[in-house]
Amino acid sequence: MKKAFLIYNPASGSRRAQRVQHVSQMVDILRAAGVQVEISATTHAGSATQQAKDAAESGYDTLLSCGGDGTANEVLNGLMQSYADVALGILPLGSGNLLASDLGLPSNPVAAARKLLTYQPRAFRPGVVTFQIEGVERKRYFLVASGVGSDAELMYRTSVASKERWGRNAYFLEMARMALHGRYPMFQVEWEDEQGTRKQGEATLAMAVRARKFPGLLSLVNLGSALLRDDFCLMLFHTDKVRRFLSYFAAVATGRNWKVPEVETVHSKWFRCTALPGTKAIYSQADGELLGTLPAELSIVERSVKLLME
Repeated sequence: MKKAFLIYNPASGSRRAQRVQHVSQMVDILRAAGVQVEISATTHAGSATQQAKDAAESGYDTLLSCGGDGTANEVLNGLMQSYADVALGILPLGSGNLLASDLGLPSNPVAAARKLLTYQPRAFRPGVVTFQIEGVERKRYFLVASGVGSDAELMYRTSVASKERWGRNAYFLEMARMALHGRYPMFQVEWEDEQGTRKQGEATLAMAVRARKFPGLLSLVNLGSALLRDDFCLMLFHTDKVRRFLSYFAAVATGRNWKVPEVETVHSKWFRCTALPGTKAIYSQADGELLGTLPAELSIVERSVKLLME
């Protein structure tokens, strides 16, 4: 890393008054190590994508995403719009920071900047989601996780104010509220297993996970997934019973991984979801950002990007 373009989200995470100070401290550490750094704040939702694309085509060797998983997702999508040879680095400054945790970066932004200086670029193949917005097909690349159904509904229901106040725990609070409202709508899902065999069924949740390590309450989770695998762990909930969701969450959160009826996990590179007749709108999400509605298709792309890792 010699010439870096740092994109930070001034609205990401909590304690906004400390955000500018943390960015300044991280930049000082990078510059003291001999890295030329230019700073740019995001201006609105989605702006980091264009900022990243422009920077990638302007001679920088590294794009630094300074925010949460949503900011990293936007920067990745800007990088994928360019074919410049540029690495992606992560600096945690958000409410979720699942990617930073999986990369082994400290939650303290200053300590994370020091550790990032020791990382090397490694080839990483992103996932991609094709989805619908008002009947128009769109595409979004993702890093750590993407899903269809109840998890996207969770993103839809969790307010910005709640995330700013409670951080990642806001999702657990909303999950508890959703559980009290009963069952989730089913949809049709078709997927490929590890042997490439096509299967199909109905589900209320189909979620692709790339991360290996999880923060906080999920620190004991072990799904066998990893960023450098060219597939994802696909979780399929063939049930609308809330108790199955709660049982599975307890199984993975404790690291016990007991078998839960009507819940299936496989390693896969592709799945597709379509709505059943008469059902309400069912959403998709990528890296915690709400996307659009069904139909949705998820896969691993052939093109790789460089991600700074240990």
